[in-house]
Amino acid sequence: MKKSLFYILIAALLPFLASCFKDKGNYDYVKVDEPVISNLDTAYTVLTGDSLIIEPKIVLPGGRTDMTCHWMIQIPSEARSDDYDGPALRILYGLGSNRYSCIFTVKDNTTGMKYFYEFVINGKTEFTSGTLVLSDEGGQAKLSFVKPDGSVKPDLYPAINGENLGTNPLQIVPLRNQYYLNVTLSYWIVCAGGTNPAVQISPDDLKRMKYLKENFYDPPGDIHPAYFQKLLDGTTTAVMNDKLYFGTVETAPFGTYYGYFSNPIAGDYNLSGDLVFTSNDKGLYYLGFDKVKKRFLRFDRTTYFGINYTQEDSLFNPKDLKMDLLDMEKITENDVYAFCDSVGKTYELKFALNFLEGNSRFKTIYKRKFKGDSLMTDQTKWQSSALGVFYFTSHDKIYRYNPLNQEIKQLDANFGGKDVTMIKVMDEVNKLIAGTDGSYYTLDISTGKNGNILNQTHGLPGKVVDVFIR
Repeated sequence: MKKSLFYILIAALLPFLASCFKDKGNYDYVKVDEPVISNLDTAYTVLTGDSLIIEPKIVLPGGRTDMTCHWMIQIPSEARSDDYDGPALRILYGLGSNRYSCIFTVKDNTTGMKYFYEFVINGKTEFTSGTLVLSDEGGQAKLSFVKPDGSVKPDLYPAINGENLGTNPLQIVPLRNQYYLNVTLSYWIVCAGGTNPAVQISPDDLKRMKYLKENFYDPPGDIHPAYFQKLLDGTTTAVMNDKLYFGTVETAPFGTYYGYFSNPIAGDYNLSGDLVFTSNDKGLYYLGFDKVKKRFLRFDRTTYFGINYTQEDSLFNPKDLKMDLLDMEKITENDVYAFCDSVGKTYELKFALNFLEGNSRFKTIYKRKFKGDSLMTDQTKWQSSALGVFYFTSHDKIYRYNPLNQEIKQLDANFGGKDVTMIKVMDEVNKLIAGTDGSYYTLDISTGKNGNILNQTHGLPGKVVDVFIR
């Protein structure tokens, strides 16, 4: 019975199948020509506040003229777009310094076909290229900008924002999320004191975006920053009021509360303004220093572990150091250095950390008197290079220190007798920026060079504290 039904079904389908096999696919296709577009570039560069005019010439096939045109400028940082209609784009550009992907759409109303043309807008401002300089004039923070041609625009912040910055300036901290957009989104200008000790400003026009107290879910009373550390995700870790704070990452990078501070990591500690950290696929840890109990402390993003780690060897006791921390630098996990003061004498400590393997080990490698002890002053500044060498200041001199052979060598740069107030190794490790009262200098520290001056800028208000080259 089942076989009979099967044969009946095949017989019923045969006429239909035969008609299908007779269809040789002989269809008539009509090729629709595309419009001819001219006077439309792939990229446009425009300054904020200037007019942006794009007038492409559009020729539809067959001489047709009935068309609809649309322009879309995509703004992913705000999850939106700016949209305009018409065959030409005429706008007063106000999006700021960024690279924006754009789409120009032409619709042939006769055929209903749409054609898409991509281009980019490179937005710039007068602050897009140059150097931002933070300086200290009698305790008052000053923010200046140096143009690529070397001309200085001093003390800009009051003129732009109608108020002064804080006192005792510390840092310029650029925020850049390398996983999203990868552009400078803002700067934190960090000071140790004042009514508003830190402010977040726009990189486009240096206008204030928010005060530090506005970056808290529940702001504490007085806020006393000591150190801000920028992270690759565009947030910061901060030492404030001797406690460790983390910027939140629970929202989208462009969300209102991204990077906000909550409560500090709870614990009985008084943190110095010097941190080292590691973040990778195995986790994250911070190593800090308790300036009251004189000991090294371990943290992660949510927990204070304190001295809950295993000490290997006994060349010194990291849990009870009995010295003050001057500077701490991490080259690798096996090359972490601390320079400490013990009753007026400087000691150099080297150790290794293994905080991400589940065993939380602190391995002491050596403790020795620092060979440059006689050069130390209360104002000595430190910097480390990824190459494993150190730079430190002593009055109007800068020295290079190699811990492998304990060689100390004075750099060639001459600052005219003015004390060096800042040093900063640039990312490519071939240049060192040095600041003095009223000036900053770029030094050549590449292989075979000994810190000769490449260029210099003068006319800045007060002692240079930090610079950011954009």
